Amino acid sequence: MATTSSIFPNTRNSLLRTIVLGGMLIFIIQFIHQWVVVTLIQGNPFILVWQYIASGVLGDAAFAGGIATALLGVGFHLIFSFVIAGIFILSADRIPLLHRYIIAGSLLYGFGVFIVMNLVVVPLSAAPPLPAPTTPWLIEAVIEHILGVGLPLGILVRRYATRS
Repeated sequence: MATTSSIFPNTRNSLLRTIVLGGMLIFIIQFIHQWVVVTLIQGNPFILVWQYIASGVLGDAAFAGGIATALLGVGFHLIFSFVIAGIFILSADRIPLLHRYIIAGSLLYGFGVFIVMNLVVVPLSAAPPLPAPTTPWLIEAVIEHILGVGLPLGILVRRYATRS
């Protein structure tokens, strides 16, 4: 009988709890980030952020749906957050090199999430294309994913992992 080694005690419950916590954590960080940057600094209505996310499935019709499509966008973003957290946490549980260098790996993972979302997911969705960001906004978006998605997941895994 093969045995598997896990970085989490009581693997199933602990992994699920950590994934849920990680997903909620990065969702809340990104929610606040969208409000501050897109709404307060850039001056766009907050509802448009969430309707744009819903437009990935609904296309341009999402912008005519009011609060209902905005809430759908919030739901989609929450699901994405859980998936992003789950992939990282399950990878950290199974890849010894990632477990050994969890913070460096999490920062790279945050950058990877930015690349995949902006070069794969959004272009393949029904969302209308956005204008190319200026260099400062592009740098801000990359840093936000590295520090707002990757780093919290790395800290979470490091905190809940057992010491080997």
